[in-house]
Amino acid sequence: MEITGVGYIGLESIDAKSWEEYATDLLGMELNTSRDDGAVYLRMDDRHHRIAVRAGETNRLAYIGWELADHFAFEDGLKALSDAGLDPQVGDSEMEELRGVHGVASYTDPGGLPNEIFYGQYFNPGSFRAGRRHAGFLAGDKGLGHVVTVVPELSPELQHYCRDVMEFDWFGHGLRKGFIEFYRGNRNPESHNVGFAAAPGVRGLQHIGIYCNELDDVGIAYDMVQERGLPISRTLGRHAQDPVVSFYSYAPDGLEVEYIWNDGNAYFPHDTFLEQRAEVLSVWGHKEVDARRSTYLNAAE
Repeated sequence: MEITGVGYIGLESIDAKSWEEYATDLLGMELNTSRDDGAVYLRMDDRHHRIAVRAGETNRLAYIGWELADHFAFEDGLKALSDAGLDPQVGDSEMEELRGVHGVASYTDPGGLPNEIFYGQYFNPGSFRAGRRHAGFLAGDKGLGHVVTVVPELSPELQHYCRDVMEFDWFGHGLRKGFIEFYRGNRNPESHNVGFAAAPGVRGLQHIGIYCNELDDVGIAYDMVQERGLPISRTLGRHAQDPVVSFYSYAPDGLEVEYIWNDGNAYFPHDTFLEQRAEVLSVWGHKEVDARRSTYLNAAE
């Protein structure tokens, strides 16, 4: 499949409204108020939205939306998913309008996570207005950023899905071989768009990664998180294998959010990528402060 990355995600939250102030005032996203359907739509660029948060009885990942290059890639994707026995359900016009796309189909991956493929997301040139003074996000054709998920096991079926069905490119295991696997869309130069960590009996969303254009915006958010007393998971630091500068904190409803600056050294061209294993998580920083579990992790059914 010709996948550019994670185009959008959907969340269900017991405190969906808390995302309005948190995402705009602190993270610098824009609240899209063009609809009155009860959802919180968050923008990072000129696209209709990148994150949709709806009220629910529990916190859970509702869907990961994988963006395909065009209508033809979408048709090829439907066939690949069908051939793999994943039974994609093509959305009707109401679902297309809800997602703000030309075409969409939903399915469940072998790890039990809800996914969608789509193409043709709505956009309005020059319309994005950050929620605070902000230099913007590294979104566009690279997508939302990344999601790190948890599945009961890293099964051969899940690996087949990633490598042969989605045709993701591999990024590596991180520090712990056999515990977590990182992949990216084959049209995306970032290190990873999705990670799968294994935890028996658990399934869900561990954290999301959001990329800023400027380091200052990461630093400003880091100050704001501390001033407002929001819990920090890991301090500001630079990763070793994926050399971005970032910190980890928790949204008001308990989802872990990595807020990131990529200075250009964390791009990995597909034709020159060489897998390596870092001996440390980070060159500096990323000290663990609060090890609470993301509230978007649920018992596997």
